[in-house]
Amino acid sequence: MSESALYDKLYEYYFCTTKALNALYPEWLEKRKNKNISSRTIVKSNEHWRKYYLNTKFCRYSIAKISSTDIENFLYSCMKKYPMSCKTLNNMRFILKDMLKFSCRKGSIKDSPYNDVEIKTSSCIPELHKNDSSRVYNQNEIEKLFRAITYELSDYPENTDSYAILILFKLGLRIGEVSALKFSDIDYTNKEIHIHRMETLDTGADGKQHPVVVNHTKKRSPYGDRYIPLSNYEIEIFEKVKSINIDYGYKDDDFVFCDSDGRTKIREIDNRIRKLCNKAGIDVKSAHDIRRTVASEMHKNGILLEMIRQYLGHSTIETTIGYIYNNNTKEETSRLIRNALSNLNKATF
Repeated sequence: MSESALYDKLYEYYFCTTKALNALYPEWLEKRKNKNISSRTIVKSNEHWRKYYLNTKFCRYSIAKISSTDIENFLYSCMKKYPMSCKTLNNMRFILKDMLKFSCRKGSIKDSPYNDVEIKTSSCIPELHKNDSSRVYNQNEIEKLFRAITYELSDYPENTDSYAILILFKLGLRIGEVSALKFSDIDYTNKEIHIHRMETLDTGADGKQHPVVVNHTKKRSPYGDRYIPLSNYEIEIFEKVKSINIDYGYKDDDFVFCDSDGRTKIREIDNRIRKLCNKAGIDVKSAHDIRRTVASEMHKNGILLEMIRQYLGHSTIETTIGYIYNNNTKEETSRLIRNALSNLNKATF
């Protein structure tokens, strides 16, 4: 045995613990929570843990004795039992990879066996990519939806969440940013609004997820804290909502969108979008599809990608490009293509 191998054996004997993965998981999860990982990510980790790890023989292995071969066999068995995409595979195996990394930092093991793992993903099922029409609202759908909103406001003028949808279409905000807007964010002099907080989920004392407002935007990104220009149209919407709040006694701190129960939550706005899409007779699309529609409209009208990135609060251009879709109808797309290629109609016959 070489001197190096002898030292490794001595290190393992004196310092490595025999704790199993299932005993380490709660400690690892608590560490993640202390790093301010979002509640949604924590929930997703718990779902993956319960589905792929919990109650498996592998989960009871001593951390110090897990080999790269053990890991590969476990992952391949999961891929066989639960056909999954590469994205799902990466998400579920991140738990194991990071737990072993955590053990290294604690000194429980000297090196992570995951470093030598090789997994072929050719057996993963392909990602199902939705087409453009399902990711954005086209002009016909927008017109039908806006008519439905007009009828809704006529019948139920007290529903300020309908106005929240109009703001989504104008400002391209995340739905959590809209639900967290305050009147103090609006600068009427310079005609702009400050986006710097959002609704998220937090685990309460009862162990359940509850909506709360935090003073930062998604992933605490500095790019999310931004100022967006306002036109007279948006200012009029905010003034109208303020009047409704006064008339109906809606109040919750200084939040813009409220009802009789206080601040309007993400779920309420999302439910209103679904209801109005059904009323309009169009496919139900999400608030995030509205955000993609805004980005696509800006791009179609010649706004530079960097300006769109800043407007949406993205950290990279690559993320913004992922929001650009063709939001023309099939007929309009065909017309544009025919016109663009018409100068090639040179041959005579």
